[in-house]
Amino acid sequence: MDERRLYEVGAGGTPWTIQEDPEARARRLNRLRWMFALGIAANGATWTLAGAALVLGGRAWGAAFGVLALLTAPLLMLPALVEARARWRARRRHRTRPERFPGA
Repeated sequence: MDERRLYEVGAGGTPWTIQEDPEARARRLNRLRWMFALGIAANGATWTLAGAALVLGGRAWGAAFGVLALLTAPLLMLPALVEARARWRARRRHRTRPERFPGA
């Protein structure tokens, strides 16, 4: 399959291609994996602290640390949002057939 001939067509009928360096994509995916792992670690640590605070400090301390744990939950969505934004930025819309496309 000739990768240079691949393109997508949006709902409005606008063709677009993805202009992305494979090396940059690999670096970005590696960074996203680390972000996801750090988000899971932060979330797990705060939930553990909430449990320990509940056991050692009572309901008020447990509730306070539970709120902290809930505030770290959006960190789990961050890598997905970063990836979606990167893919959107890599897209290139075309009004005419690009010159770099080989002949039909």
